[in-house]
Amino acid sequence: MQSSVTMCFLLLVFPVNAHFVENFEDCMEYFYKGHVPKWTSNHIHICQKFNNCYHFATLYDTTNRIPVYSAYIVEDGISSDHDWMVEPQVYDSFVNETHSGFFHRQLIPDFLTDMQATDVDYKQLPKGYNRGHLNPNSHHAGKRATMTLTNIVPQKQKLNQGMWKDHEDTLKALAKEHSVYVLVGAIPSKDTWIKRDNQPRVNIPDYMWVAYCYCDKTSCKSGGATAKNTENKIDKCTLSQLQAFLEKHNRVEGLLFDNDCYALLGSVQIQRVSVTL
Repeated sequence: MQSSVTMCFLLLVFPVNAHFVENFEDCMEYFYKGHVPKWTSNHIHICQKFNNCYHFATLYDTTNRIPVYSAYIVEDGISSDHDWMVEPQVYDSFVNETHSGFFHRQLIPDFLTDMQATDVDYKQLPKGYNRGHLNPNSHHAGKRATMTLTNIVPQKQKLNQGMWKDHEDTLKALAKEHSVYVLVGAIPSKDTWIKRDNQPRVNIPDYMWVAYCYCDKTSCKSGGATAKNTENKIDKCTLSQLQAFLEKHNRVEGLLFDNDCYALLGSVQIQRVSVTL
């Protein structure tokens, strides 16, 4: 009885943090022209919701306990620290009972930790790694919404605070004049894990990747980058090159952005320009 009371108390007190859906139907606005890239495996779709507002979308891998990608539109935000949260929506039978997030310092039912990473897992990070946001809180006015463990991966600290952050800052600068659509994800490794009690818990990715697209009155601009998750280095590339990279790793089927980030103005297709940031 006490556990039930505690559970109800948590559900009533803590703010909404996510919404599990079949096909991102409630957060399509974060995909350029509503195009959702198709992935080669079945994963969980999460519309990340906080304080009764949607903020971004995440495709989540419950086997490796890391996000496949997060999709969002860049906003003006400031990096800051907040409590980390887990998502009740990764557990099917719990979906219809609540859309509330749990702050990790509170009691969390054991079954919710079977399919996702926990704060305890990330406290076992190998030396030289830290918590790497896919969708960084510096890209959001509602930055608290990004502080969910379904939006982070184990990332090499020098990369996270070095070249990867520099690229995030460049995208943020672009957003001052454009609506910049971003897809950012990770490619899991075969055998590198955060372990707890000598059991693999959270996959440490081999690669990070990012794609972006935005349009003005005369052209659409796009680009991408990849980074090996052991070095402070990024390789900038075109969308086509990134597409080939992801296909090589059996990640994606079809285009990352609608019409490969071309746009139609009336009956005239405007030019797409690949840019190197």
